[in-house]
Amino acid sequence: MLLGRVARMYYELGMTHQEIATALGMSRIRVTRLLAEARAQGIVEITVHSDEPLFADEQRALTDRYGLEQAWLSPTLNDPEKDAGSFAKVGAEAIESVVDHAAVVALGLSSAVAAAVEAFGSHPRIHAEFVPLGGSSGGRSRGSNPHELALRLAARTGGQAFHVPAPLVAATEEAAQLALSDPSVSAVLARAAQADVMIAGIGGMSLGEGLLLPSLNQGQRAELTSKGAVGDLAGRYFDRAANPIDSDLDRRVVSADLATLRRIPRRLIIARGTAKVEPLRTAFEGGLATAVVTDVETARALLV
Repeated sequence: MLLGRVARMYYELGMTHQEIATALGMSRIRVTRLLAEARAQGIVEITVHSDEPLFADEQRALTDRYGLEQAWLSPTLNDPEKDAGSFAKVGAEAIESVVDHAAVVALGLSSAVAAAVEAFGSHPRIHAEFVPLGGSSGGRSRGSNPHELALRLAARTGGQAFHVPAPLVAATEEAAQLALSDPSVSAVLARAAQADVMIAGIGGMSLGEGLLLPSLNQGQRAELTSKGAVGDLAGRYFDRAANPIDSDLDRRVVSADLATLRRIPRRLIIARGTAKVEPLRTAFEGGLATAVVTDVETARALLV
């Protein structure tokens, strides 16, 4: 097979692109394309034996500035597909680090976490319990609901998954109280409160930035804005002092509250982008996070 021959010449024999092209009677450009295809098809797998941070200076500055335990930074790329892929892979690396030796891992609603979980490989040595921080959002599934994330991580680690049988936002305050008092819901949320590790995304206040905000009506968004909301964590909106926003919406949320989240020892937030700078800064300064996965441009904005 031509791909295998080209790959062996380059990686095993150390031949240059031009030497391979001459030996096989083809152009140098074709050799380059064949080597890329060999990697894409899995004929060639490259393992880098190094844990050197990609952006050591920014990582150190971020952890020092906000007193974080750890920061993982991905490159910010112009190609959207490569950009998303690199961010997901760095997120998967962070997840592996924080869940190793954890007994209970609590998970929040997040498309960023979902992408990282998708990039997370099989790690059968991890036998944690994966527990949602709250109920699930309605509508078409995007693979980002916490019970779906729990199932995926449990399947890839040999762990156990839990489910909160309730919506993230109930129709009324009374419905939320009924859900929270249901033993099948309260038992899982109590287990989440005992977590060693939290993994969650963070929502902003711009439409399209976060999974919960687009589902709210104009009046609900206006109420949150008037009360100084800067973002949400597990469906719980907070202000610039990282205090909870008391609102009609908050009284209908079926999720662990911010005080409960702060008591979880390790709290990893996975988020990036201009709209997430203020929510992230607030989460760091207000004790909602102890670690972060973001991209280098977001990190630099947080350091200004």
